[in-house]
Amino acid sequence: MREDRFRKAAREGRTLLNAWLTLNSPFLIELIGEAGWDCITIDQQHGLGGNEALLGCLTAACASGLPAIVRVAENDPGLIGRALDAGAQGIMCPLIANIEDAEAFVQAVKFPPRGQRSWGPYRARLDYQGDYFTTANDWTIACPQIETKGALDQLDEILALPGVDMVCLGPNDLSVALTGRLDIHASEVKEAMTLVLSKCREMSVIALIFANDVTYARPLVAAGWNVVAVGTDVGWFAKAAADMKREATAKA
Repeated sequence: MREDRFRKAAREGRTLLNAWLTLNSPFLIELIGEAGWDCITIDQQHGLGGNEALLGCLTAACASGLPAIVRVAENDPGLIGRALDAGAQGIMCPLIANIEDAEAFVQAVKFPPRGQRSWGPYRARLDYQGDYFTTANDWTIACPQIETKGALDQLDEILALPGVDMVCLGPNDLSVALTGRLDIHASEVKEAMTLVLSKCREMSVIALIFANDVTYARPLVAAGWNVVAVGTDVGWFAKAAADMKREATAKA
């Protein structure tokens, strides 16, 4: 079995830097691994490609030694099981609205007796030592997103659910839910960030957060979030392209 980098880093108090992918290119994942990133998120909610792209990305992630989280498009057992069977360690679920949503999500991620995940890990077993069925529940990661007012209001109950291994705070959607505008710097969002990080520490749940850019990410790393995603591959490429053009046309 590969090293459980997420849980190991959380125990050691280290922050992992997460590459959030929406282009979903296997070759880009190889470059990200070569650059030394700690882990990736393959976004199938707001990203490109379907199951074939997902399988290629997970194959590249395995070859590059990058543990992978897949954000599924919705809280659907078929999508969740498919991503796990293809080799994702973690599943992120968007738009969790209440404890019932969170429970249904965990049920889809975990095998019986905790959940109802269907058996068929055709690729997930390839790099796994031991009996996958009896030990996978401690390896896989169920990561509901905290990005709605309902999820924030029921935070304690969601974090207390057996099988919730990690949560992801999404400042963008949460800002809209709390303020009615897209404002990740709003006081309501900052208060929610402080609350979620504190509660995760108290209840031994891994805390992941998305940062739009490096400036937003730095204080989150300093605060000790377990996993910090810094922008997206689309944002990186757009910035690099603009910077390159500007530098090429700058007067000496």
